[in-house]
Amino acid sequence: MHFKEILRHNEYLKITLEDNHGNEVDVIYDDPDKVCPLEYFVWSFRHNTECGSIHLPRPEIDKTNKKIDEKSAYFCKMRNSNYIKQFDSNPIANRELFPEVEHHLYITGDEIFEVISNYEPRFVAREK
Repeated sequence: MHFKEILRHNEYLKITLEDNHGNEVDVIYDDPDKVCPLEYFVWSFRHNTECGSIHLPRPEIDKTNKKIDEKSAYFCKMRNSNYIKQFDSNPIANRELFPEVEHHLYITGDEIFEVISNYEPRFVAREK
């Protein structure tokens, strides 16, 4: 999988990933009922390469779930990450004031995209 397109719009954030067969999945943050209280669709996002992301521990994969392919790209929620700790240092927007905030991680072969949001995105898959 690779990132095909990342769109930041005033009304949404959309991450489009594509596999080697042309299949795509959109990850869309656009829920108007769950927009963060500061009127953004997500609190924060950042993009990096694997070389620039030395701050990330490798997420542990739940090996009891037989549907997970360890060689595939994956999406996950991080707990106690440095990104969340940085978020928590903000006096007007932190987990003490907004405990539902989560750190979402999207990893491909050599790129990483991270999002801090107070809701889960929509996933829209398209097969070629």
